[in-house]
Amino acid sequence: MHIPAPEERGRLWIGGSLRYTAGVLALVMAVTALDGATAVAAKPSPEPEARQEKTVTQAADIPSARVAARLSGKRVEALSERTETSTTWANKDGSLTTELAAGPIRFQDEETGAWRKVDLDLVTASDGSVEPVAHPEGLRLAGKTGARSSSLKAAQKAPATDLVTLGDDDEQITLQWKGGLPTPKLDGTRAEYVNAVPGADVVVEATRTGFEQFVEIKERPSGEKYSYTLPLKAKGLKAEQQDDGSVEFTDRKGRTRAVMPAPVMWDSTVDKVSGEHTRRVPVEMEVVQRGGSIDLVVTPDAEFLADPETKYPVVVDPSTSALANVFDTYVQQGETRDWSTDVELDLGNPGTTNSNGTPRTARSFITWNTSPIRDALVMDAKLSLWNFHSGNTDCKAQPWEVWRTGAASTSSRWTAQPTWTARKATSTQTRGNPACTSARCEERVEIELKPEIVVIVSDRTRSEVPCL
Repeated sequence: MHIPAPEERGRLWIGGSLRYTAGVLALVMAVTALDGATAVAAKPSPEPEARQEKTVTQAADIPSARVAARLSGKRVEALSERTETSTTWANKDGSLTTELAAGPIRFQDEETGAWRKVDLDLVTASDGSVEPVAHPEGLRLAGKTGARSSSLKAAQKAPATDLVTLGDDDEQITLQWKGGLPTPKLDGTRAEYVNAVPGADVVVEATRTGFEQFVEIKERPSGEKYSYTLPLKAKGLKAEQQDDGSVEFTDRKGRTRAVMPAPVMWDSTVDKVSGEHTRRVPVEMEVVQRGGSIDLVVTPDAEFLADPETKYPVVVDPSTSALANVFDTYVQQGETRDWSTDVELDLGNPGTTNSNGTPRTARSFITWNTSPIRDALVMDAKLSLWNFHSGNTDCKAQPWEVWRTGAASTSSRWTAQPTWTARKATSTQTRGNPACTSARCEERVEIELKPEIVVIVSDRTRSEVPCL
């Protein structure tokens, strides 16, 4: 199944709730589909604020929220406990409930200090540039700039213009485009620069922690070698190409702040059940250091572009960037690429196989920031997901599991997974779409996490989440 990744990658939320009292324990969760099972898809359920009853009130801190909850008989939010990824309420019995999202649902305005709900819908600013309504990393996109290049060859000689800027003055990534750009066509979180070069569109999509940029080649190239350059500036960050072809950005303390994965391309051939692009090949990308800037020289596979079997348009996906303190990824049989920046998380067997006949079973890992419940005694917990795409078409309940695991990273692969230490919960409630005739579905998926799964951990927990 396919699930937009937790921060999503723009619009969606994955999370759970915990009821607890003051104590010394916190929670660890992990989820996986059973091997061989048809995978189920999960989409984050609505953001915590959207699910609050209208009668729920707010109070400045936990003590005052407890008093208000006891008097009103309703839970009351303690505003002092708000974070980018969590919301905490006092219950009428004096216990607390915290909902943890696996990505930012709000952020604090730097000027006013007020909390703002993340809103990734793109709008045109007064200066003609494009930006989300409210983005935690100040994402900015180009408007109309200069004259478009007449060819790829001409674009290579054209001056660079800022295409996407992410982050603030101290830590900032700017991805550029060579040549002019047309006025972008805006559709929700997506900005499409139509025919930025003849026969190809440049597309940028906003995500909760960054952006995804790709080029959509609409027609088969002829003649000249198909290659283009993306100049890159990384202020306050060090950029280094990794052995797998990805580019890692680290801050002055050596912490990884963003990753551009090794590029990949695919055509328009899609498996009807799994929704996967079945014809996918790597893309050559050379990282050329030029003083304080970097050139990403992207060369799509010429044989793939020329292959009569290739169905256009073809998407070249060399660039995804995020600045975040949360982490998620998935691993899949037959894949050797880092999927931590993908806009979906996959889980289970989508019903397709690798060339050697092995199933393309996938497992997803998510890091949960549990600092809001550190030093708490968890009384009960629930993991909530929204199933939006499933390869299951027979209406049979599909099993999946919650496991405690070690830390996932950009190096995690099917053959190099984090250590699985203990199974914490199981579910067979996921059935797929109501009609059971196609891969689309809409269903809420929840799993109760019993108190005995609670263990002592640090302020971070890592989990696997069902999705397909």
